[in-house]
Amino acid sequence: MSKKQDAKGSARASKGKASKKAAAQASGEIKLSGHPRAKHQIRVAKGWAGLAGCVLAGYASWHGGAPFFDTVLRALLWGIAAYVLVWFCAVQVWRHVAIAEVRAAEKAWRARKAEAEQAARERAMAGSAGV
Repeated sequence: MSKKQDAKGSARASKGKASKKAAAQASGEIKLSGHPRAKHQIRVAKGWAGLAGCVLAGYASWHGGAPFFDTVLRALLWGIAAYVLVWFCAVQVWRHVAIAEVRAAEKAWRARKAEAEQAARERAMAGSAGV
């Protein structure tokens, strides 16, 4: 592939990503990939889980008397399994947290709206009583 073709392909890919993000924002979707705390904490949880799974499985296997190759293989497989499992769990937890945050923001917005409507009604009543 030439450099021009490669540049065109990457420009198309970035336009596609930008249009997907714009469509998601326009439709009002909530995405964890756009939530800064969720994105960071999911990434951190995955990293620690993979590392912990790898170390614990390697330690247990090595002290269990397994050969070096088997120890490394088990450590890698358990690290991958822990990474995927914690990723799945973290995404599920953050989905619920994000939904709760949206509901709390909506509740606060509705309360502010009701207060503003009540204040407007009181001003209207005071204005009509003064006339």
